[in-house]
Amino acid sequence: MSLKVALMRSILVNGQRVKMEDARALVTKVGGKDVRSVIATGNLLFRSDEAPRILEDALEKACSDFYGRATEMVVKTSGEWQALLAANPFPEEAARAPSRLLVWAMRTPLPDKGLEQLLRRARGPERIARTESGDLYVWFGESLISESKIPAGFSLKALGTVGTNRNWNTAMKIAQAFGAMARG
Repeated sequence: MSLKVALMRSILVNGQRVKMEDARALVTKVGGKDVRSVIATGNLLFRSDEAPRILEDALEKACSDFYGRATEMVVKTSGEWQALLAANPFPEEAARAPSRLLVWAMRTPLPDKGLEQLLRRARGPERIARTESGDLYVWFGESLISESKIPAGFSLKALGTVGTNRNWNTAMKIAQAFGAMARG
């Protein structure tokens, strides 16, 4: 069985805060084994031979059944996660201020029109880069993410895809957890 991570777009579903115990149960319900959560923000590591796209659909249905509404899920294999991190176009920034670098794991590649919309919102030192796989990196510079105009452009329907973000610190913790699971 291969290692995977399911990333919940939100841990507030239908007005309820998702408990990680319940989130792990959702993964188990769809056949995931050895399920673990990394930080209480909807990062679920597990083993499964199912394809990521099948797992995304199954997890969203299980979430809807449990909460009465679903949140989007993005599933990546450990290899895809490592490739996403290796594609970081802002390594110096990640080392300097990891909480100001967001990694957007996309279900399908971010379309050109979506990228153009986000690039128009970038101000000052803010930078946006799309990886070859279609995932996204956003560097917010020294300002607070809450002060940026970029997040207002993240209407997933307007962008034409589904994705969810984690800051660089969380992305690295997920990678470390993958390593620990692979070792035993």
